[in-house]
Amino acid sequence: MARRKRRAAKKRKVEWSKVVCLLAMLAGLLIVQECLFLMYLCIRSGYTAAAAWLTAATGVGEAIIIAGANGYLSLAKSDHKRGGITFEAAKANNFRTDTDNDGSIDSPAI
Repeated sequence: MARRKRRAAKKRKVEWSKVVCLLAMLAGLLIVQECLFLMYLCIRSGYTAAAAWLTAATGVGEAIIIAGANGYLSLAKSDHKRGGITFEAAKANNFRTDTDNDGSIDSPAI
C-alpha cells in the first residue's frame, strides 16, 4: 500500500505538445472573448459603423482553437495506434503499468 502512495505522490510530467496545444487554444479563446466584449461595448455605446473587423477577428480566434484541437487529436491518434510511441512502449512492457503484479492506482491489476 505504501508503494502505491509513493507512486501517486510523484508529479506527472506534462508533455510539451500538450502545453503547446493548450496555449494555442487559450490564445484563440482570449481573442474570441475580447472580440465579443468589444462588440458588446460597440452596441452599448451606440456605435453604428460596420464592425466587420470584429467579426473577422472572432473567426480567426475560432480557427486557432480548431487548429489547436486538431493538432492534439492527430498527435494522440498517431501515438496510440499500432506502431505509435505509446502503443509500442506499452507493448514492450507487456502492457503492464509497473513491475509489480498489483498494478497502479490508475489501472489496478485484474
